[in-house]
Amino acid sequence: MALRDSAIPDFLKIPRPLQERFYAAAEEEVKILAQKIAEFSTNIEELSSIIGVGIKKIEGNDAWKYLRIGVVDGSDLPAINERIGLRYGLYSVAYKLFRGLDPIDGGEWFYGDRISGSIGMQRESFIKILDLLTTYYERYTANNLLGEVDLLMVDGSFFGYRAGCSMVKREEVGWRDNLTGSTFRTVYDLISKINELTIRLIESGKAFGVIKRVATMAIDGYICYRYGPQKGIALSDRSVLSLFMKRGEVFDYDEIFGPEMRFDALTWYRGILRERTWSKRPPSEVLKEAVRRVQVQLLADLTPYKGKGAGRQPQDGREVVEAARSTKRVFVKTVDDVPPICVEFSSKMPKELRSTVLSYVLSTANPDTGLPLPLDLVDNLVSLPRGLGREFVNEIEAELLRRGFSRQSLAALFARYNPQKDEG
Repeated sequence: MALRDSAIPDFLKIPRPLQERFYAAAEEEVKILAQKIAEFSTNIEELSSIIGVGIKKIEGNDAWKYLRIGVVDGSDLPAINERIGLRYGLYSVAYKLFRGLDPIDGGEWFYGDRISGSIGMQRESFIKILDLLTTYYERYTANNLLGEVDLLMVDGSFFGYRAGCSMVKREEVGWRDNLTGSTFRTVYDLISKINELTIRLIESGKAFGVIKRVATMAIDGYICYRYGPQKGIALSDRSVLSLFMKRGEVFDYDEIFGPEMRFDALTWYRGILRERTWSKRPPSEVLKEAVRRVQVQLLADLTPYKGKGAGRQPQDGREVVEAARSTKRVFVKTVDDVPPICVEFSSKMPKELRSTVLSYVLSTANPDTGLPLPLDLVDNLVSLPRGLGREFVNEIEAELLRRGFSRQSLAALFARYNPQKDEG
């Protein structure tokens, strides 16, 4: 009996010359990686002595069991029907309240809506605006909970929305928030409000973020700074720490960098060294340039200031840069076979409360993901199924057809666009 097509390995579905080339490419890659692993292994002991200074055992603390804890998360999904030119973004947000790990009766809330977009807008811009809308509702929801909770956990970094804002902040959005009635003329109006809400969370001293995806390479930058680029490891901090941390341990950047040297600037360090004009400069000058570039990027993304006199920071620019560079990050090893997770603290959070948060994150870890169970729970509640986008735009098209509009007349309105297959 012939094998069903689905049972045939994908490698065997392509022409034989391509099979052979890709097998050869895989062999080449194995040799490259084997060499890198060998080089890394020779430095493992030296690396351990550097990193080990920043790794400590988490002190047991059950205080979190008696605290009222709020968890906020959001989700978004593009909903596109190129057949008749419909483009929407769906977004949702939710919170759930816990007493320690126990859900509080009636302590949950959900909200969702959509934004419509022009097919003429670049897809990347539309996706970024959708992401900002989701962040806006997450920050709005979190702020509303501040008076009700002792601790507030948000999904991601406080300023995780920053990347890419400079590309879209001048776009006209003309969006009205149906929940509050607020109107935002431009994308920067939205960014500015998110900045305000985020700074308020930081100032509260109650909030912390759990970052699921983090590509920071500050440890590599620090080693290049202290010992030269030839000693660098070119791996993310999460990857490096996976080798050295045991369950119940926390890694604190401040313990090895000191309070004056931050993970954000050190992440830029290796990239600057690759530039010809900086490759021979003293480490202190390279680090100073890294700090400058971090600040410039923050200004470009999070402030309206641009053009003449761009070297000067407006009043609100200084505030948002200082806030973005004030947060503290640590890595926590919560599960043996899962890489450590990154936790970001407000600089205003008392030291004792930070210790309680570390115990909470460790004690409530999901054995499958390493993340706090309450965060995984809210994430599952609020996540939008991928097929929902397609169903949403198809329902709009179907309703228009039910109302007597022909598909030809709908398509004619968007005839200037090239036909493409649906996306959802």
